Amino acid sequence: MHAVQEKPMTEVGPLEYKPRKSRIGAWIGGVMFAGAFIALSFSLGARTEGGGTVQPADHAAMIGLGLIGGAIILWFLRLRVRADENGIEVRNFAATHRLPWGVVTAISVPERVQWATLELADDEEIAIMAIQMTDKERAVAAVKHLRALLEQSRR
Repeated sequence: MHAVQEKPMTEVGPLEYKPRKSRIGAWIGGVMFAGAFIALSFSLGARTEGGGTVQPADHAAMIGLGLIGGAIILWFLRLRVRADENGIEVRNFAATHRLPWGVVTAISVPERVQWATLELADDEEIAIMAIQMTDKERAVAAVKHLRALLEQSRR
């Protein structure tokens, strides 16, 4: 049996990663949600069952609700992670975190969690919602790339 010789790690390049399946789902869901409300606004009759009337403002409000709901669903397109030799930037729904590699202790994928996690030196964790396990091999490759960047920063 031959021993596998480890090759010295070469420099790892920067990474920019966006989820694939949730982006597709966001586009489909956002367009369908907005389209359903727009169609519903045009299908309203002139009178309600209670005898009230449907005004143009009611149609506009239904369209507005559909567009707002569709935009909220499209917020999934915001998810991203960028990393290079200097540090990592994680953009989730509500916040963007820019961290130097010195404060990152590990990159993990906890069981029963749908995305990767940054473990920080102060025992905090930050979810990397862009790296979702539904993307399978792409997600695994992204985690490996981030771990290689982390390891490279420690040399």
